Amino acid sequence: MPSILFLCTYNSVRSQIAEGVCRQLHPDWNINSAGVARGNISPYVVRCLEESGCDCSNMQAKHLTELPDQTYDVIIVLCENAWGARDHFPKTKKLLFHPIRSPEPWIGEDELSDYRRTRDELRQWMLDELSAVL
Repeated sequence: MPSILFLCTYNSVRSQIAEGVCRQLHPDWNINSAGVARGNISPYVVRCLEESGCDCSNMQAKHLTELPDQTYDVIIVLCENAWGARDHFPKTKKLLFHPIRSPEPWIGEDELSDYRRTRDELRQWMLDELSAVL
């Protein structure tokens, strides 16, 4: 069972979406997410993930220092800010930088449009690329 860690700045948007989507696609994998700074989960993220069938009941924002001490098969960094803190990352067999723009609630036809775009973009990347890096 692969172990994957998604990282972004606050663990409030991008890495939470990535964790939720990846858990939905691969429920038997060990999936975590965290931020390099403390933050709170955006309510838009929860709504966006729930509408696609993700279980968000146990979601919580985590700081990098709150993670269990383990070696990950792969750490996927989703933004420049988190990439800059890579000297403080947990141990990993593989480190990937896959930057993705953080969605905003005021872009698109409704408040969730940009979050859906991010969710769908991450889902497609996982379907196309993630298995190949493990």
